[in-house]
Amino acid sequence: MSPITATPCHSRRRDHGFTLMEVLVAVAVLAIALGAAVRIGSQTAGNVVELRERAYAGWVAENELARVQAGIEPLNGPGLRSGTAEMGGMEWDWELTAEFTAPPIPVDIELEGLLRVEVEVYREGETERPVAVRDAWHRVPRSADETSD
Repeated sequence: MSPITATPCHSRRRDHGFTLMEVLVAVAVLAIALGAAVRIGSQTAGNVVELRERAYAGWVAENELARVQAGIEPLNGPGLRSGTAEMGGMEWDWELTAEFTAPPIPVDIELEGLLRVEVEVYREGETERPVAVRDAWHRVPRSADETSD
C-alpha cells in the first residue's frame, strides 16, 4: 500500500493571470502607441492637403506663364498684373511681375527685350505667403518698325 500524504490546505501555487500593475503598464504602453499612431495619421493627412494645394497653385502659375508665352495675354514690357483663377474646386489669387533683368549666369545671346516673368499664387484672400512661385524668361516681341531696320 502506498503511503497517504496529506496536501496542505494553503497551496503555495500561484494563480495564473496578470496582476493589476501588469495590466496598468500594458494599458499605458498601448495608450502611448495609439497616440503616436493618431499623430502620424493626422500629420500625413495634413501633408496630403498641403501637397495637393501646392500642385493646384503651381498649375495656376504655369497656366498664366503659358498664356504670356503663347501670346494669349501679350506682355509688351515690364509691369504688374493680378487676377483670380479656379483650380481644383478652389479659388486662387495670382500676381504676375515682369521686369527687365539679366540672367543670373552669363549668356552669349542678345538680351535686349528679355523679361523675367514671375507668377506668385496665393490662397483666395491671402497675400502674405505664396503657395507657389514660378518664373520664366520672355522676350518682348519687336515691333514691325524695329525688325525692318
